[in-house]
Amino acid sequence: MNILKNIILPAVVITLIFTLSGFAQQSVQGVVKGIVSDKSSGSPLESATIRIFKAQDSLLITGGSTDATGNFLITNVPEGTYDIRVSYVGYRTGVARNILINNEKGEINLGNVKLELITSTTEEIEVVSEAPIMTFEGDKRIYDAKKDLTAQSGTVLDVLKNVPSVEVDNDGNVSLRGSGNVKILINGKPSAMLSNGTQILQNIPGNMVEKVEVIHNPGAKYEAEGVSGIINIILKQEEDIGYNGNIKVNGGTQDKYNISGSANTKKGKFVLNASYSFWNYNLPGKSNIDRSNYSSINSHTVLQNFNWKYSGNSHYGSFGGDYELDKNRTLSLAGTIFYYERKLNNRNTLNFYDISGALTSTLLYNNDDRRKGFNFDGTISYTKKYEEKGRELTAFINYSGRNEDSPISYRIDDYINPVTLQERTQKYYFNFLNAQADYIHPFSETSKLEAGIKINARFINGDYNFLQYDNNSQNWIPVPGRYNDANYKDAISAFYGTFSGSYKDFSYNAGIRGEHTYLDFSILQGTQKYDRNYFDIFPSASLTQKIGPENQFQASYSRRINRPNLWFLNPFVEQFDEFTKRSGNPYLNPVYIHSVEAGYTRYFSFATLTLSGYYRNERDVINFNTTVDTNGVTFSQPRNVGKTNTYGVEFIAQTGLAKWWRINGSVSYYNTNSFGFDGMENYDKWFNALSARFSTSAQIPDIADVQLSYFYNGKQVNSQGTIDPFQMFNLAIQKSFFEKQLIVAFRINDLFNQQRFYLTANTNSFNQVVRQKTDSRVYFITLTFNFGKMDNTTSSRLLQRKQREQESEIQQSN
Repeated sequence: MNILKNIILPAVVITLIFTLSGFAQQSVQGVVKGIVSDKSSGSPLESATIRIFKAQDSLLITGGSTDATGNFLITNVPEGTYDIRVSYVGYRTGVARNILINNEKGEINLGNVKLELITSTTEEIEVVSEAPIMTFEGDKRIYDAKKDLTAQSGTVLDVLKNVPSVEVDNDGNVSLRGSGNVKILINGKPSAMLSNGTQILQNIPGNMVEKVEVIHNPGAKYEAEGVSGIINIILKQEEDIGYNGNIKVNGGTQDKYNISGSANTKKGKFVLNASYSFWNYNLPGKSNIDRSNYSSINSHTVLQNFNWKYSGNSHYGSFGGDYELDKNRTLSLAGTIFYYERKLNNRNTLNFYDISGALTSTLLYNNDDRRKGFNFDGTISYTKKYEEKGRELTAFINYSGRNEDSPISYRIDDYINPVTLQERTQKYYFNFLNAQADYIHPFSETSKLEAGIKINARFINGDYNFLQYDNNSQNWIPVPGRYNDANYKDAISAFYGTFSGSYKDFSYNAGIRGEHTYLDFSILQGTQKYDRNYFDIFPSASLTQKIGPENQFQASYSRRINRPNLWFLNPFVEQFDEFTKRSGNPYLNPVYIHSVEAGYTRYFSFATLTLSGYYRNERDVINFNTTVDTNGVTFSQPRNVGKTNTYGVEFIAQTGLAKWWRINGSVSYYNTNSFGFDGMENYDKWFNALSARFSTSAQIPDIADVQLSYFYNGKQVNSQGTIDPFQMFNLAIQKSFFEKQLIVAFRINDLFNQQRFYLTANTNSFNQVVRQKTDSRVYFITLTFNFGKMDNTTSSRLLQRKQREQESEIQQSN
């Protein structure tokens, strides 16, 4: 209740005050003025063109031109946020972005806009402040990773840690608003790279990320998979075309190194780009687990102490190209190659005590977990734009393949018997094929129909073997009952249709999606076979109401699904050590989710505030049933039991105290209640958590760019125990030299060395305390070298957009 009283209620009250103040304001008609001159001579440029576009969708609103003295005055500009382009034949175009016109700023004076003869790319007009790091585009929240200095020297997981609503735990697992059942895409497509979890993102440098899109309540256009929504990681693709590129060298304490580079060029109708990155990463840490087993006498208490070191290196390369068939059709090719090696060396000491507290035995595990793999993604895309504005056809086919070899060696010493040597071998092959076609048909300026078809097919094959060294024969011998193989395939075929429209300041979107799921898998050389075949309908709807340019209300609904994957379905009993076992359940059913969200956004000239509330209902929830036998061995298996209700609220604030100083912050709180009983075990539980983020960045002229970020994860409580709160500060400083040809950056991760994990759990059969601490305070220094000649061309997609703008301009001037 203190959280509700001290944080949530004040946020609601403040937001309502801002709302009421917005209602009282009257609509204004703004004025944009200035003068356009030659940058070199200072002479006025007569007949220079000024065009004003809506910032959200680049729709041309109005425009004008300069007189003989270079002056221009454009009146009757409605309230809103705009991009303003100033152009003159033979000169570089000037662009002023995110210009807000409202009651407080009814007159915009761009001052003396100095244009220069074309030598390179489009230039920003200096009077405009930088766009915020988080922007809103329909149902998407877009996080601009390029503006995050603290993430540029880390990994992709470090980038995700700074995105509001996204959580990354100590093991690298990614969740969204408290749910780990989130659909994660790479460049808008599923990738075999993530087939075994998100830990692999620890091996990809963060400077390869362009932006992160978060969609909490996706509409029918998107896949229905994922409880809490979609996270789409967009990797960098160069848009500025010429013979140019960059090289980045990054080094950090505890043996962390990264070197990356990119280059691109244009020749004729071809646009080509490529990039490469090498990453070496080391992270040591320690953990300990204290567990009391109520049903065990000789192993009543188990104390485990871990000392571990994670190390990995990877090679990541991307390539792409566009070919302009004609002004309306484009053929594109994009691909990535990813090779990685990962090691986890773990020394695990287990001490066993009887019910009286006397030491009964000790085990020493030395585990060497080695993993290497290769991943390839390739996409061919086709885009056709019709003469009718807004009408478009796009299609792509994507292949993603991955192979992974994961051997683990164990050395077990109980200080009495001879040392036991064991080895687990595991090899998997992943092949994903995705194809999609989308068509947009406008009926008017305010309504359109979107429709499409899609198929995702996955083929997974793997084998698992466990060997033990026989000291007598001096041979490796398979351990009975610990061999397994799996042959898994599924196909999800989908179609969708959405209709969207608007009337004045009200807009809507309604859609329906159908998905057919086919699943077939077998284990143990086909002796055990399982299959599923079912069809689902997923409706969605969203409503948006604007009240003036400053106030926006939004509400949405969607039905979603969480399909159990191979790890949940495979009935083979996996043994992590002598006291920890688990298996999947091939009879699991999918989980269906109803998701509702409502939000309010308030725009100011100096800030943007967003308050959102959401509710999720899940049925046939997958819960793990965990038992402990009299020897202290735990066994876990998933089951469909009961339902879950989740309520949450989130508040995001972005503000600029000055043109060069920005502050961003967010607070998120949610509560989850689960109910269920399978006749043997009660699954009733509850969970709540609070998290907060804060960052401030300053561009101090002629000195440096500075960013400080702070993350707080509050106490997490559930029916089985608690996770203690923790916090973390990151600091980054960046300075450019020689007209940005050289950029030097310095960063400290976890400035006060506060990142840790502390969990207590209590059940009817055991209680447990887990402590974990990594050496998270790391110092980085990064050097970036930019080189090459830029020209005034760009990718074919942007060329087409510029062509359409020119045609609109000619029509307007007539």
